[in-house]
Amino acid sequence: MPITEFYNQDNCISLRKGDELSVLWKKYAALMGVCIFLGILTGALIKGSYFDDLKAAVDSFMDYVINRYQYTGKAERAFLLIRVTVKRTGTYALLWLLSVTVVKTPYIIWLCVKNGFITGFFACFMCMAYGTDAVIYLLSWIFPQMILYVIVYSLGIMYIINDLQKKKRAVIIILYILLIAGCILEAYINPLCMTTVFQRYS
Repeated sequence: MPITEFYNQDNCISLRKGDELSVLWKKYAALMGVCIFLGILTGALIKGSYFDDLKAAVDSFMDYVINRYQYTGKAERAFLLIRVTVKRTGTYALLWLLSVTVVKTPYIIWLCVKNGFITGFFACFMCMAYGTDAVIYLLSWIFPQMILYVIVYSLGIMYIINDLQKKKRAVIIILYILLIAGCILEAYINPLCMTTVFQRYS
């Protein structure tokens, strides 16, 4: 068989795989979009069963951020960093551990469902509770650490879906370093962002 024919076959296989991955990404995105909508719908429909209690909890949290967080010591902030790091590392480690098992796809689906639903539900609540200020509150809540978290999980899931093995250890380490950087931002920078926004708009 001529070399050009082998080359054409390889190109066809690569294009086919690329199309399959594109379709798969669209399915995950569509699933998350549906779950966000379901979260919004659920939040609106069952408002009476949770609204007052959750509003009181969020108001208490905002009061803590505005009036007391700026006076917390280094030890308390270090403890917050440890708590955040343990939480984020657990999810990250589980993603990679399950990536070598048959449940990797169900786990990725579960992450899409869980995060999509919670995002929709909480966004719905915030809009009902705080009106147009909810947008500013939500942005301050996730900035800037969410930028790194999205990069880490998007690249990690892309690597896992592609079933790549090349430099896997290096990829895991580099993404974990970015994850830890996100944890540092969440523990030290994000509270300052929230304090500034909550003081101005509350």
